[in-house]
Amino acid sequence: MMTLNIDDDTAARLNQLSEREHISPDQVIHKILTEYLEDMADAAAADEALAKLESGDDTVISLKEWEMQLDAMEH
Repeated sequence: MMTLNIDDDTAARLNQLSEREHISPDQVIHKILTEYLEDMADAAAADEALAKLESGDDTVISLKEWEMQLDAMEH
């Protein structure tokens, strides 16, 4: 369990959102935090993929090349 200290203005906005969404403030915070953490993980994965591409450790192929490879695998 974790405790979160927020200012009165933020608490008021959280309560308004909670009422509007018909879920508890805890659920709002959980939803927002989960989505944020997923976004940060996606951004980190994208940064890692870009770094691999820029370093030459990975390559890019065209859609046409990819389709040809898939077609070859099917036959």
